[in-house]
Amino acid sequence: MEKKPYKGKYPSAANYLIEEGVTSAPKQIAKTFTWSEGIDITYTLKGLTPVNFRKYADSILLLAYQEAMRYVEYKWAFTKLEVKLGRLKKGKDLPDVASFQSAMHDEPSIMVYGPGYEVPQRHFLKDKIEDILDIVKRYMGKVSKQSPYKVIKLVISIRSPW
Repeated sequence: MEKKPYKGKYPSAANYLIEEGVTSAPKQIAKTFTWSEGIDITYTLKGLTPVNFRKYADSILLLAYQEAMRYVEYKWAFTKLEVKLGRLKKGKDLPDVASFQSAMHDEPSIMVYGPGYEVPQRHFLKDKIEDILDIVKRYMGKVSKQSPYKVIKLVISIRSPW
C-alpha cells in the first residue's frame, strides 16, 4: 500500500488543530501483516485535558473522517485514541495508557459517526469519545479528579487485504 503524500496540504480539520496548537503534523507509517497491509496515520496530541478534549472532540471526529476518506479505495479503516490516565493509589490496576478503539468498517462515515440510527453496539469513534469523557465516572476514586486523563494520540489505521 502506497502512502499518499500531503505535499503541505493537510485536511482542514488537521490545519485547524495544528493552528490551535493541539497537534503537530501527522506521521504516516506503512505496515505489513500476515493477512493484510496498511498505513497508520498518527497525530500526537498535546496532552488534551478533559476541558480541551471536549472543546476539540468534534474536530477530532472530523479529522478521523477526512483522513479515512483520503484512503477510501482501501477496504477497512478504524481509529484509536490513546489516553494517559491520572491514576491514584487505588487505581494501580488501571493501565498507565488506555486505548479506545473504534471497530473496523469499510465506510469512513459509519466508522466515525455511526450508521445514523440507534444501534445497541457502541463501536463507533463518537462513542469512544463519550467513553473517554466519562472516565471520571467509570473509574471513580481510581483517577484524580483534578487531572483524570490526558488524550495523547490519535491513530487512523487503513487496512487492505492482500
